[in-house]
Amino acid sequence: SSIGCPHFGTCPGCVVDNFVGDIDIIESAKLYFSSSSIQKHVLSSSRSGQSSYDYDDNDDEFYKVRVPSSITQWRTQAKLAVKSGSTWSRNSGCKIGLYQRNSHDVLSIPDCEVHHPSINRAIDAIVKATQKVRTPAYQEDTGQGLLRYVQCQVELSTGKVCLTLVMNAEKLKECQPHLSYLVKELKKSDPKLWHSIWCHCNDSAGNAIFARDATRWHPIDGPPYIREKLPGADPDSREGLLYFSPMVFRQSNYEGFGEIAKQVREAIPNGSKVTELYAGVGLLGLSALLHHGKLAEKYNDPDGGIQWLRCSDE
Repeated sequence: SSIGCPHFGTCPGCVVDNFVGDIDIIESAKLYFSSSSIQKHVLSSSRSGQSSYDYDDNDDEFYKVRVPSSITQWRTQAKLAVKSGSTWSRNSGCKIGLYQRNSHDVLSIPDCEVHHPSINRAIDAIVKATQKVRTPAYQEDTGQGLLRYVQCQVELSTGKVCLTLVMNAEKLKECQPHLSYLVKELKKSDPKLWHSIWCHCNDSAGNAIFARDATRWHPIDGPPYIREKLPGADPDSREGLLYFSPMVFRQSNYEGFGEIAKQVREAIPNGSKVTELYAGVGLLGLSALLHHGKLAEKYNDPDGGIQWLRCSDE
């Protein structure tokens, strides 16, 4: 179905607004999995009992694209660029959005259909706050100005936003007094929206949004982590909480990735030894651990569950 976004066609964020499975990368994946070498490997693994796939290369179900979440309001994390709100005044506040295709001109996307509503609300609040306190936006041509990017991460259980303000500075003190003015105005204008506010100092000349140095991250206000339920955890208990700081990778479509985690944990045989590579905070491995532990408890199986789990972010 169509998402009906007012920005579609001019915004570089979405390439289709209906039939979301009909894109080049999906067709490329289908070609990969239908290649003779992959077919031979999957068939061999299936016959030897090493694979849980019941594979038939004539079965359309094997290639069926399943969209794991709604196609609107799914993005719970967004990194957006900042430009001056006016070409004639550098103290007129900021414009926030995405770079238009093949340029560094920022396109505002205030009613983005794929953003979680809290992100659209946050961007509106930030734009108005920068106008009120005259926050200077970063200027690529001169290297002057302060606010370069913003990152918004939504805590799904509360709808609150963990905001990171990326500043053109080496040290936190170089962001003052503008940073204090902006944070004060944000908290005053929409106090119930913010989970926490961070400052990240990045004065590099490149296009990287974040500097690699962990000392460039500075908590300004609020708790240090947003908490999300581990996929498969009881929604009414405190079990299975994952903790994310803004410097840690998380999936932008948390709900959709939860559906992937469900398929992964169900494909792992009971009693396995599991290593998760590129694990981040360990979402896939911990989800499998919780799932198989519950099965062992349900069926009173002393040898059930996962024997051990190792998660590495390398």
